[in-house]
Amino acid sequence: FVHVNTSAILKLSGVPLPDWGFRQLEVVGEKLFRGYHESTVWNVEEHRYGRSQEQKERELELHSPTQVDISRNLSFMARFSELQWRMLTVRSDDSEHKYSSTPLDWVMLDTNIAYWLHPRTSAQIHLLGNVVIWASASLATLVYALLFIWYLLRRRRRVCDLPEDRWLRWVLAGALCAGGWAVNYLPFFLMEKTLFLYHYLPALTFQILLLPVVLEHISDHLCRSQLQRSLFTALVVAWFTSACHVSNMLRPLTYGDRSLSPSELKALRWKDSWDILIRKY
Repeated sequence: FVHVNTSAILKLSGVPLPDWGFRQLEVVGEKLFRGYHESTVWNVEEHRYGRSQEQKERELELHSPTQVDISRNLSFMARFSELQWRMLTVRSDDSEHKYSSTPLDWVMLDTNIAYWLHPRTSAQIHLLGNVVIWASASLATLVYALLFIWYLLRRRRRVCDLPEDRWLRWVLAGALCAGGWAVNYLPFFLMEKTLFLYHYLPALTFQILLLPVVLEHISDHLCRSQLQRSLFTALVVAWFTSACHVSNMLRPLTYGDRSLSPSELKALRWKDSWDILIRKY
């Protein structure tokens, strides 16, 4: 489609809209036409059952094996170099994917990726993290930041809540864990290439490392009495139990080791943004 007055070309930018746009792909007008590209080609079709049709296409895609050229006998270093080169030279124009996401979707696990669907049953494998661990790691980062600012402001007023050696350990742990999270997460806001949930895993690792640091600090320095420590210990045990329970509930979607009924799959769709494949038999 070409605009008559401005000669702008209607195309897809490949960037999904926020939640208010129901995560549909953004449509833009490009004034400078650079030649043929698949993002500028539009097909006018009629969709009476658009949602089920999309799910059917996803099922067919997940059933199809990946095309791999096995005739190329490459060494490890050759494969590693090729992988790095492909990641560095990926083009943002070819960035349309149904499972792409934004960095804001990663923090609270508002997205997932479907990798495999059994040809006959509903067994499927998704990249879907443990919600309890995911949320706890984000909460630990927030708690650390608030406590660090609080201690820093009080130290400027010569009120030292922590001994000097404990303060240095607290700062070092934050520089390593919180700093590692920031370095591996914040740069994605500046990238224009296609982003997926697995890009957040390195940053999440640093958040999980920060979690026991925050728990130990709360137990040793913020719980003043033995009763408070006992209550906090019970709370940690309950948290650990809930994390194990959630991991066991999401196991069929993580490992695809058993088939679930449509009602069971709907029960595991805890967020509307999770794309869990449900077959209609």
